[in-house]
Amino acid sequence: MLTVRSSSENRLSSAVGIGLLVLAGFIVCDASSAHDDDPGGGAVQSCDRLASAPWDPDAPDAQRTVNFRDLRAGAAVTACRAAVAEAPRLRRLYFQLGRAYDRQGANHDAFEAYRRASELGSGAAKVNIGILYQQGRRFEKSDAKARAWFRDAAETGIPEGMYCYAVALDNGIGGSPDAAAARAWYVKAAERGTAKARDALVRLELDGTGTGVRCD
Repeated sequence: MLTVRSSSENRLSSAVGIGLLVLAGFIVCDASSAHDDDPGGGAVQSCDRLASAPWDPDAPDAQRTVNFRDLRAGAAVTACRAAVAEAPRLRRLYFQLGRAYDRQGANHDAFEAYRRASELGSGAAKVNIGILYQQGRRFEKSDAKARAWFRDAAETGIPEGMYCYAVALDNGIGGSPDAAAARAWYVKAAERGTAKARDALVRLELDGTGTGVRCD
C-alpha cells in the first residue's frame, strides 16, 4: 500500500537530514582541529628522531632512540631548537636539546635546557644535570650537587635516576657511602629492568661499598 507523507513530515525529515549533515561537519572539523593542534609536527619529529634517549620514559618511540655517542649534535641542536619553539610545553624536547648541546660540549647551554626540562617534570633531565656536576667538564664540579640531583631524579621514579643515586650512595659521591640505601635503590632500578643495576647489586653484595660502578 502506498503511504502518502504529509508536508509536515517531509519538512521534519529534511530538517533531521540537514541536522545530521551539520553534525557530521562539526565532527570532521573538530577532528581536523585536534590534528592541527597536535604538536607532533616536523620539527618535533626530527628532534625525537635525532636526540631521544633510550632510557628516557618520555621518549615517544623506544625503538627509535639514539645513544649519546651516536648523537649528531649539530643536526640535533637545529631540530630541537625549532621543536621547542613549536611545542614549548613538551619537556622531552628541552631534555633532547640539552643532550644535543651536551654532545657538542656546550655544557652551560646543556644545563639551561636540562633545567627547563626539569622544571617541567623531566626526571631524565635531572639525571643529566647530576652527571654535569659530577663530571665537571667545562662546568662546575660539585659531587654534592650531583648527589642531590640524582636523588631528585630517583624520587621521580625514573630507573636511570634510581641507578645513578645508588651509584652515588655506593661510592660515596657527594657524601658518605651508605650500603643499605645503595642496595635499596639498586634493587628498585633492577626491578624496573635496569640490567646494570643488577650487576652493581651483585658487586655490592660481594665486595661492599666502593664498587666503582659509574653513572655517565
